[in-house]
Amino acid sequence: MTRRLVLIPVLLAIWIVLFAWTAGVPWNAPWTARERLAISGRDFHTQLGEASYDMDTMVVNAFGADSTGLQIARLTRVRSEKYPVLRYRITDFSEKLELALVFRSDDAPKDVQTISLPTPDDGEMVVDLSRFKEWHGEISELGFAEYATAQLVPPSLVTPLEPFRIEKAQLQAPTWDILFPRLRSDWFGYRPWSLQSINTIGPGRGTLGRSWMMPILAAGAVLSGLAIWIVLRLPRARAVVLGCGLAACTWLVLDLRWLIDLAGKHQVTETVYAGKPWTERLALQPDEDNWQVAADVARIAEQQGVRRVFVQADSAFTVLRLTYLLLPLNTASLEQTIGEASASALPAQSLIALYTSDWTYDKESGHLTKGKNTIPAKPIYEKGDLRIFRYEGGNP
Repeated sequence: MTRRLVLIPVLLAIWIVLFAWTAGVPWNAPWTARERLAISGRDFHTQLGEASYDMDTMVVNAFGADSTGLQIARLTRVRSEKYPVLRYRITDFSEKLELALVFRSDDAPKDVQTISLPTPDDGEMVVDLSRFKEWHGEISELGFAEYATAQLVPPSLVTPLEPFRIEKAQLQAPTWDILFPRLRSDWFGYRPWSLQSINTIGPGRGTLGRSWMMPILAAGAVLSGLAIWIVLRLPRARAVVLGCGLAACTWLVLDLRWLIDLAGKHQVTETVYAGKPWTERLALQPDEDNWQVAADVARIAEQQGVRRVFVQADSAFTVLRLTYLLLPLNTASLEQTIGEASASALPAQSLIALYTSDWTYDKESGHLTKGKNTIPAKPIYEKGDLRIFRYEGGNP
């Protein structure tokens, strides 16, 4: 009995040390913050979208024209190293939205920094900002940005907006009272899919650093097993059985956590696509602008009777997406093609589609121009940032 009574504080000490280390709480930290910077919902001002106030709470009712919301609060002389912990409470937040912290520092007053945050539930969320290299210098502005979940939710599905409430935000130093809210936010806070989270428990090391759940539970299980073996002086056979049992329990807990995370992601997917016909699902693309541009280009190509299309945009991602969305048309990057060959090598009977591109067109000469490259072309379609030309040279 005495050994079992000794074992209890030993196990508590093991787990408290691990939890405190992973949450970044030093031993000499106070129980509650002696200095804090509290920001109520009324302190925020809308930069993108529309909002109203209910007592000390901001109620966000609508997003801006680009389906993005932004709320900012002005700060005075806030040193980032003095306030590395962010606590915030945002309620009624839609599962179709992503949340990011937006701030500006005096080190780079013209640059806006962003940090992705776990999707808020109805409880308080706590994030350690010190692990992000962007959090440095003297912070002059701080706020929240909201947008449709990247690579999953079409922006049109977040309008009209389901109103949510920004109740408060707070910056402070590490304290013991944030220990479990910190771990809850990191371990159970919902984050959308990313390349770093597909095969890991929750968001993974790339997002959480040392507060990643899997190694902490594994280390705790190993240390707990050693403590039980040593304190209770178990025979080797029982120790082996104990180790197997702890390993199985740890695996089960991690697997359940992964299933909870997967269920959350599945719920978002169902919200976007469930109950809709296949033709409507096909059009629900996260990059709706690219989808519409590809549809316009495909329609013009059919009208012109061509199967060869060259596309160019201001980003490589857009070029690749348009190339994919235009299948089965024979599509390639314009600049890559003329870089490997020349403008005169472009085949006849082809189209050139420019979307948010810095190529210019000279009506007098009838040429598209960028730098030293010139291409004879005839404009046949223009809509917003999309311009489509028919190539006027090349070999048949």
